[in-house]
Amino acid sequence: MKRLLPWLLPILVAVGGFVSLGDVGAGPLLKYAGYFAGAIALPGTLILRAVWRSTGNWAEDLGLGSIVGATWQLIGWAIFTALGWQRWLIVWPALLLIGFAVAGRRHFRIAEPKPLPFAWTVGLAVSAAVMVGATTFGVMAYHAMPPDGKAYYPDLLYHLSMVHELTRSVPPELPQVVGERLDYHWFANADMAAAVDTTRLTPLVVLFRLWVLPWLVVSLLVCATLARTVSRTWWTGVLAALALAAPQLFLLLDTSVNLAPPVSLLSPSQTFGMVAAVAVAVFLIDLLFRNGTRRLWLLIVPVALVGGGSKPTVLPLLVGAVGVAALYVLVTTRRLPWRLIGTTAVLLVAGAITFLSVAGSTSGSRLQFLAVLKSLPVYTAATGDKTQPGDGGLILPALMHGEVLGTLSLLLGLLLTLQAMSWAGFGVVGRKDPIAWFLLGAMIAGWAGYLLVDHPSVSESYFVYTAAPFSLAGAGWFAATSARASGRPIPIAVAAFVLSIGYAGLLVWARGVPAASTGRQLWLSTRMLLVVLGITLFLLLVWRLTLRQAGGGMFVVLVLLSTAPISSFAQSAVRGDTEMAPTYRAARWWVYPDEAEAALWLGQNSATTDVVATNTWCRPAGSIAPGCDARGYLVSGIAGRRTLLEGWAYTNQAMANQGRGGHRYTEQPSPWPDRFALTEQALTAPTPAVLRELRNEYGVRWLYADERNGPVAPALDQLAVRRHSIGKVLIYDLGQ
Repeated sequence: MKRLLPWLLPILVAVGGFVSLGDVGAGPLLKYAGYFAGAIALPGTLILRAVWRSTGNWAEDLGLGSIVGATWQLIGWAIFTALGWQRWLIVWPALLLIGFAVAGRRHFRIAEPKPLPFAWTVGLAVSAAVMVGATTFGVMAYHAMPPDGKAYYPDLLYHLSMVHELTRSVPPELPQVVGERLDYHWFANADMAAAVDTTRLTPLVVLFRLWVLPWLVVSLLVCATLARTVSRTWWTGVLAALALAAPQLFLLLDTSVNLAPPVSLLSPSQTFGMVAAVAVAVFLIDLLFRNGTRRLWLLIVPVALVGGGSKPTVLPLLVGAVGVAALYVLVTTRRLPWRLIGTTAVLLVAGAITFLSVAGSTSGSRLQFLAVLKSLPVYTAATGDKTQPGDGGLILPALMHGEVLGTLSLLLGLLLTLQAMSWAGFGVVGRKDPIAWFLLGAMIAGWAGYLLVDHPSVSESYFVYTAAPFSLAGAGWFAATSARASGRPIPIAVAAFVLSIGYAGLLVWARGVPAASTGRQLWLSTRMLLVVLGITLFLLLVWRLTLRQAGGGMFVVLVLLSTAPISSFAQSAVRGDTEMAPTYRAARWWVYPDEAEAALWLGQNSATTDVVATNTWCRPAGSIAPGCDARGYLVSGIAGRRTLLEGWAYTNQAMANQGRGGHRYTEQPSPWPDRFALTEQALTAPTPAVLRELRNEYGVRWLYADERNGPVAPALDQLAVRRHSIGKVLIYDLGQ
């Protein structure tokens, strides 16, 4: 009972957060908590123990078991949805639980308990409370649910459209272009769809409020498990959890759009994919290096596929991890490590399967060394290079100009500071253990993707975000070795973390006030780097003089760099867009109350498989001229209905046109000009023949017309039935 008490803290924080939000009552919270516990965590934990073993404690079992349970639930979701039995999905986990209750009751308890220290529980509970509090009081408060917000972050509405679609069909269609395949890494959205089907809660509530919270806690548990597994030291897991949680605190200070990677509400695919990647790593370490049972393949393959279907960065990192470990074994033993080679081949096949089937959104990507520097706002002003992400040759154009090399070095230093969490683990270089090289392989693959890939949306950043848990595990391992050498491991770890808080405070001062001039921005960036360098060298010197151990000094450096919330503070300084608004109010993504209310009415008064023709493909409303930002998801997102054509920006067809005509992929014309023209004609110059074509060729049942985006012909009132109108939005029923 004593070990359960600390976990009341994140629960109380979550309840307080939802009370402050005031848009989700106790009923949905309890229902979703029961769903996650009974349909995800418990079934997965039982499968974990039956196939593999228990870790010896419930917390780590539930962490790893949750992603195993989600994998099992996704299998059931695919079967039941394909058969049209979505509303009976609760039967799937129930059958599993009944089976274990009858034939595997021993798996409900731990045969050989190996409880972790109470301090571990307290550390993880505090980290979870920080994560949950920053998300509810910070991010969720900033991102109101429709129709209560003023504007909506477009990615959230895009994810919402996929959740709706994934409750309808397998394989799914593209909600924005009916009849086309949904080519995206949508497994996290499918997990949400399974929750919607089972709990009968709305996709809005599941996505905007409930889904992410248990997965944030699970992410801490699995990352702590990986750190403890490689170091065999319990407190390294606490450091990993604190390192992940600390940057989230900034979400309580800066209400601007802040991903706070490597886990986030705004990127469910990253959060879900990272959890899968870390769980597979734990299984692979036991299988390949610690004589684990071959039955682990029954967990490794499906969970790896889930990870690859959630984020395209997952399997390249796992391939890199096993591949580098294999190379190390080959060089040191001069024997071919066939188990490692075979595992690499299996992961490559899994990567090919997911890449070709569900891991879309990679179109428009190219190779360009240091292309990620273009994501810094000061880059163009400082270098004169105006090439866009996803555009250019193999070498960053600015590297060809010697006079800006000093500036590029500064910007590269900034990137290294931003991603300190993802390189701190390189301290395990030189360790004569294949597990160390397994971690290094993941980190090398992550940094290779980060520095070489040039994605139109700068999504190469997700490579280092996914590598962060491997880096934290490596840093913790090195820290544990250094601490043991000093003879006082726990006091040193506590002191280092306390110092890191002061370290972060000085970084806040170093950040300064965002400035308009390029020179001022560069100076602020330089000042930040000087502060980082100065404090690090000072602490290293003090540590060496007091303990006379270089290892101890490096331990402090690594712990500081991996636990201080550097990245969030530095990102705000680099972006220069700190905003203290109560809710998200970006003008480009403004949604008028009548637009949101009409979309909700349409969702409530139409069938889930109905198709809608609409002119809401661009945002903001009123900007439908060529070159507008084609990320409009009012009907496919808020209404949750398939559309003849809506925002096409995130389709592979549009992303492949990145840079054409000097425009980003988000501003490219529609890859489906025939649908564009047909919609325009139906709204501005309708005829019986045009409306008949909409019905017969594309199955369109409804017209959602926003007069802000162009005129709506009065003749529609004679050719169709107006079912609803509010403000400037008219909704017509074309009939069966």
